[in-house]
Order: sequence, then structure tokens, then C-alpha cells
Amino acid sequence: MKTYRLLPILMGLSFMLLAGCTEAQEEEAKNQEPDQALHSNEMDDYNDRSMDGQVGYVRYKQGQFDQNAEKNQSIKVNREKVADMITRMILQYDGFEDVATLVTDEEVLVAYQAPEGQERDLSADMVQKTAYSLVPSFYHVYVSDNPSAFGDIQSLSTSTVYDDQYEEVIDDIVNKMKQAPQGRVEQTNDNEAE
Repeated sequence: MKTYRLLPILMGLSFMLLAGCTEAQEEEAKNQEPDQALHSNEMDDYNDRSMDGQVGYVRYKQGQFDQNAEKNQSIKVNREKVADMITRMILQYDGFEDVATLVTDEEVLVAYQAPEGQERDLSADMVQKTAYSLVPSFYHVYVSDNPSAFGDIQSLSTSTVYDDQYEEVIDDIVNKMKQAPQGRVEQTNDNEAE
């Protein structure tokens, strides 16, 4: 008879314990890494151990790989992480309050709100050089302090390089961005900065 009375009490305690665990897990998820970019794509987290302090080292001997296959080797870049780094670096400059960056397969597009009282050319040069310092040399960097540039590059944030009319849309946005000061690093037609 006493067993029947204990059963509801045990079930109630079990229910409260489970509810408390669920609430704690939800709270932990909310507090975890608050500075992550929206819609982040963590492609590089293949190792459980933090690799922030790890150095990179590679050594090959000539006979270890096929030279013909190496000619077709392509550089792979986590574009969202690069965009995040560029944006964070620019925001560290005095007076820059709002920055958005889009990284494609060949271009970096940066929209920014220039600091009050700073020359537009100087701001553009700072933004452009910062972006160039973080990407391979074949990239083109385009910058704009025009407020509409934020919406223009955000409209591409869910695009892929395989989308229909992708190139045309990028070209239209680049042409708009070129109406703003571009900085002192000159662009060339073969995707190399001078």
C-alpha cells in the first residue's frame, strides 16, 4: 500500500529533475559564444581540442606528390570567417561604428559608416588596405561609405557563386560601390593588386 503512495511522489520528483535539466541546458546554449556571427557556418571545427595556439607546419619531398595534380590544386577559403575577421579588424579603428563585409570567390565587398570628420579618401584607404591584408592577392576589394551599400551586400548574403545571374548582380553592386572612394590600392584586370 505504501508503494502506491511513493510512486506519484517519485514521478513528480523525476519530472521536476528533468524540467530543471532542460532549463539549464537552454540557459547554457543562450550564453555560449555570444559574439558568433549570425548564420555562422563552422566548417573548420573538425577537432574537439582548441587549435587557436597551434602553429601550422607542412613538409613535402619532391617525390611525394604529382606535379600535374598540384597545378589543379585550388585555394579553399572559409569566406564567412574571412568576412568576420575583416569586419572585426575595421571596427577596431577609432570612429568606425558600422561595417558589413561580403567575401565571394574573387571579391571582397565592404560597406562601412565612415567616422565623423574623417576624410572619405582616408577612411576608404584604411578599409581597403585592411581587407587586402586578410585575403589572397588574387582578390579584388571594393569599399563604400554609401548607406545603400549595406543593403546591397546583405542581399547577397545567402547567395552562392553558382546562382543564376550571380555575376551580373555582383557587377551591378561593384559598379555602385565604385562611385565611392576606393582607397589607394589600384585594381588590375587580372585580379591582382598593385
